Amino acid sequence: MSRGIKAECPKCHSDRTMLESSFGLPGYVDPKNSQESGARVNLNCATPVRLVLCPCCHYIEMYHDVGLGKLV
Repeated sequence: MSRGIKAECPKCHSDRTMLESSFGLPGYVDPKNSQESGARVNLNCATPVRLVLCPCCHYIEMYHDVGLGKLV
């Protein structure tokens, strides 16, 4: 479930929405490298992340979720 937060979007100045926690896989995919992206992503280590999305301009921020919900 998403919830509105009282944080102004730095791009369009409207209220943003905090989405539920999800999981991300750490890694970097260099677009110039022809190697498979799976070789550079650690598939054994998922990181909990929290996304903050602006519904107007679709500006998105991603945070490592370490009790972020308690701060907002």
